[in-house]
Amino acid sequence: MNTFRHTGRAGQRGVSLVELMVALTISLFILGGAASVFAKTRDLYRSNERSARLQEAARYAMSTIEADLRMANYWGLHSNPELVENAPGIDPDDPAEPDPSYSLPSGLSSYATTISSCGSMWAVKLFRYVEASNNAYGLDCAAFGTASGSSDQLTVRRASTDAITTGNLGATSGQLKLASSRARGMLFTGTALPSGFTAPLSEVRAVISNSYYVDQDSDLTAGLPSLRRKSLGFTGGAPTITDEEVVPGIEDLQVALGVDMNGDQNVDYFVDPDDGVPMGEAAVAVRVWLLVRSEQRDVGFTDDRTYTYADRSYTPNDSFRRLLVYKTIALRNTRR
Repeated sequence: MNTFRHTGRAGQRGVSLVELMVALTISLFILGGAASVFAKTRDLYRSNERSARLQEAARYAMSTIEADLRMANYWGLHSNPELVENAPGIDPDDPAEPDPSYSLPSGLSSYATTISSCGSMWAVKLFRYVEASNNAYGLDCAAFGTASGSSDQLTVRRASTDAITTGNLGATSGQLKLASSRARGMLFTGTALPSGFTAPLSEVRAVISNSYYVDQDSDLTAGLPSLRRKSLGFTGGAPTITDEEVVPGIEDLQVALGVDMNGDQNVDYFVDPDDGVPMGEAAVAVRVWLLVRSEQRDVGFTDDRTYTYADRSYTPNDSFRRLLVYKTIALRNTRR
């Protein structure tokens, strides 16, 4: 009689080499697909992040310039620089320049070097509340690094939004200020109201002059373009000119001036900065273009788009992402 002994291993069999290779191959395909999806998702995230940073930089730069421009030609209790009795007048032979016969009044003459450091009467050329240079750095003071030779340079002049109270004048010795009433104005740097100005029929505000330009370098690193500005300030009992970065990543600034030729406060035509605003007409708006560039290159991306704006046509052909924005900004204080 034959006896069958069950060992517990009957019917068991291992995985063959072919089956193992097939399983490994399938696993590798799955892992490869997952890695590819991860890499594409990561690249998409980085691209979206760079695009978001471009938009953020564009919004901040434009809002800074816009806030300044909307206050251009604001001189306290009036908006007529001709009422400022001791400010320079217009050169009859060149409406863009101050009258060559003008000399700084007593109290300002000791700061002549600072006042004209970025150009003739740069800090007090109130009649040019908005001026610009076309595709050039138009200031006499040195740029932060290397100013862009293809960007415009924009200057805005105005009074500060915050008035200086009579009680606080004692701390403003040497600061360039403007006393104004409804009928007149006076530049001064002292700590007492000029003769003929009394509170509350007059007020005092700091004079502000800002010149925006594009530099090829930034505070962060060389080679990263940035929007910067020269600003009239006040340090150590004397007026000063400071160079400050507004935002990195701005590759180009272009402007056009909107001219009103009949006094109705509406733009009749736009001119490039070098064309200038004709004598007897007024700039009532400024159109601003900003070309924003990413801080880092985007591997696998080529920006071969042609950007056509203002008087420029630019095809970069590199791997930086860019965003072009523009806005037309009305000047509030041009009605007299």
